[in-house]
Amino acid sequence: MIENLSRWYYNQGLLRARSDEISVAVRYLAKAVSYDSTNLEAWNLAGLCYYRLGSFKTAEFCWARSVSLCGEGNPATGYLSDLRNALAESAPHFSAVTVLCERGEYARAAAVVEAELCTRLGESAALLNYLGILYALGRKTSAALRCWTNALSVDKDNPDTARYLAAMQRRLSYKLLKLKDRLLNRKVVTDK
Repeated sequence: MIENLSRWYYNQGLLRARSDEISVAVRYLAKAVSYDSTNLEAWNLAGLCYYRLGSFKTAEFCWARSVSLCGEGNPATGYLSDLRNALAESAPHFSAVTVLCERGEYARAAAVVEAELCTRLGESAALLNYLGILYALGRKTSAALRCWTNALSVDKDNPDTARYLAAMQRRLSYKLLKLKDRLLNRKVVTDK
């Protein structure tokens, strides 16, 4: 009975993950492993989902738990190794971004995040949200909106992304950007 509940929650998590509803998927997967802590597939998928969210330490925990259950032939072994290497390589770049932010050099910090962190760790929802914040602080509204739109393509229901987009829509720079788009579209239509 318990294994069946775990399997059901795993399947629901898998469906949500395939639909890019990663925040929802992790809730189902947490239930799956709470009903059956030996559900290897649930641990592995939870690790993949947390990775996509940018919760790298939680992904590491999930994969380490999976490997402790079964190391032989388990794909989590490779995931874990790759993640630990990527985090080690990224550590100096995280430090550099912190220093640049303390100096108010948001454009340079964004460049480091994009060139160094996103390439090493992938475009997770958290990194894209962070990059969007850096662009917003650097008054690059279009770039911030692009990052947050990309974050929604990773996780449709990401609450942080929704909050950032809502805050941006209240800002004057966003309203001016939309007005510019409307004016350009009207000019194109009237020129035809």
